[in-house]
Amino acid sequence: MIESKGIDPYHEKHTITLPFNDLEHTSEILTKHKDEDAAVILEPIQGGFIPAEPSFMEGLRKLTEELDILLIFDEVKTGFRIGLGGFQEHYNIKPDLTALGKVVGGGFPVGIVGGKAEFMMISAPTASSDVFDSSQSKKSSAKDVLFHSGTYNGHPMILAAGLATIKVLEQEMEHVLKMTDKLRRGIEAAFEDRGIPMQTIGMGSIFNILFTEKEQVRNYRDLQQVDFSMRKELDFGLLSKGVYTKPLNRYSMATVHGDKEVDATLEAYEVVVAKMNKGVSSMG
Repeated sequence: MIESKGIDPYHEKHTITLPFNDLEHTSEILTKHKDEDAAVILEPIQGGFIPAEPSFMEGLRKLTEELDILLIFDEVKTGFRIGLGGFQEHYNIKPDLTALGKVVGGGFPVGIVGGKAEFMMISAPTASSDVFDSSQSKKSSAKDVLFHSGTYNGHPMILAAGLATIKVLEQEMEHVLKMTDKLRRGIEAAFEDRGIPMQTIGMGSIFNILFTEKEQVRNYRDLQQVDFSMRKELDFGLLSKGVYTKPLNRYSMATVHGDKEVDATLEAYEVVVAKMNKGVSSMG
């Protein structure tokens, strides 16, 4: 499944793609290019629903430290969804830098990069100079400055919304995870009862529904082999029953999803899956 026209040839030439959940080949590639690579950037849960295996992440963290390569986590999708500490807290693996998206602003437009002080301080005005601070202009030359700015940096309303979101999640996270598990188990049962091969895959409050006979989907290459036509049929069927899901995409549970919403969704599933089962039988 092609999702875009691709990337600029320059970046394609200067970017190395590593095989997710394959430590052996990742180690070979990184070791070969250790003097060229500045950092490894990855979603620890690929696409927001394919989890990295513990042995892969532990090995990658050890390898990047040995080769003096930064390890950067993109937790835009997974931050606050696995737990308040994200994937890295759940697996007890500390990256050098972490990127988070609008979740930290309660849905408002904001992004955050955080990490170890030795790397964060490189862009701090107090570490070298601030181009807008004339009092520091003689302390360093322009080549020493890594200037960081942004329209929404430190935006009071956005950060207040983010703090309010965290306070809610501190009270509701367990409920969200419980409802997610209930929905996943119910969906799996609906298909299992009718002999349709599928699986839910994900962690925390995010998961996806894949039609495949593969025992395990470990990366996006495995993902290309699932039956997208059946998923499309499922999505349209659910929509006809008043349940909207983002087409071909993952499910993201929220604090407002309770037993009532989950039960209604599973009832719609029962009706839709029964019709899909008839189609599978007739094709056989």
